[in-house]
Amino acid sequence: MEKSTLNNTVVISIMSKDRVGIIARVSQKIAEIQGNIADIRQSVLCGYFTMILLVDFPADTSLETISTRLEEINTPTEPHLAIAVKPVAETKVIPANTYPADTYVLTVTGSDQIGFVAAIANFCQEHSINILDLSTTRNDDQYVMILFIDITAAPAIQSIREDMATLAQETGFEISLQHLDLFRAVNEIHLPVN
Repeated sequence: MEKSTLNNTVVISIMSKDRVGIIARVSQKIAEIQGNIADIRQSVLCGYFTMILLVDFPADTSLETISTRLEEINTPTEPHLAIAVKPVAETKVIPANTYPADTYVLTVTGSDQIGFVAAIANFCQEHSINILDLSTTRNDDQYVMILFIDITAAPAIQSIREDMATLAQETGFEISLQHLDLFRAVNEIHLPVN
């Protein structure tokens, strides 16, 4: 099928206990329904598989058809896949790893505690900062958050930095904020070109 005939874009989310073959089965079923996968994010957290996909289907393929066909993957002998299918109003697809010009990397470390994530997420919300990507890890008593944030709608960067310094004093967190371009320049490995 030609991509030009695909104009029914949906978001599909999948969650289940992790096992071999989930991505293979889901992607095969999507292909059988003539879906073209535009983007995927997938991870396993503490033994649970999660995946979100952006998929283009033919215009005449209903959400009900997509859901019903995907549910065919579930069998009585394997952990159930929780599947949700939602329409996408805008079909503009932004290429993976493409971020707005005002994207920063926010790194927060501190003692593991209830409300750690909430404190940072609330700070972002209060300052009109959009969280684009977030990952966390806990090692013994230490908790680390790494966020890609878009400050396009936020106050001036200096104001954000001042308020982050106040938050760091109040919480005891170590907070680092740097522009994505600087983060990439410092952290990416560049191989020599022959």
